[in-house]
Amino acid sequence: MRASKVLVVDPDRAVLEMLQIRLDVAGYHPLGARTGTGGLEILRNMRPAALVLDAAVAEMGAFDVLSLIQRDRAHLACPILLTGKKLGAEDVRRAATLGVQTCMVKPYSGADVLERIAKLLKPIKSNPPPPGSDARGPPLAAGLQEFLL
Repeated sequence: MRASKVLVVDPDRAVLEMLQIRLDVAGYHPLGARTGTGGLEILRNMRPAALVLDAAVAEMGAFDVLSLIQRDRAHLACPILLTGKKLGAEDVRRAATLGVQTCMVKPYSGADVLERIAKLLKPIKSNPPPPGSDARGPPLAAGLQEFLL
């Protein structure tokens, strides 16, 4: 079985290295970049299974990166975990509209990130929704608390 590639884009060298080590020990193939531009380059060339993107990336902001991914979903799509020190409810809403599946506020533990990545990479069940339910799930506002946990 091939290890899933996970791209971590974080401007903080210590955080980037810590996550890459944790991912490697957990059996993933970690990829890393410290800028939004570098992250996009790796995303295009390496096609990772998941992306961990810090909101404070340099050169090109995280929301610019997310907008470019959204525009080229056919080539750049993968599950995305957005992290940041100051993620507010509006940031989370905006991220969700740009394809982010989940968010985490720093500081966080490496174990928490690994757990979140495992959930992102879990195959989605193709069971149809129960009759009378909304196939899209709960409204975003109702799901914000879980989104940030």
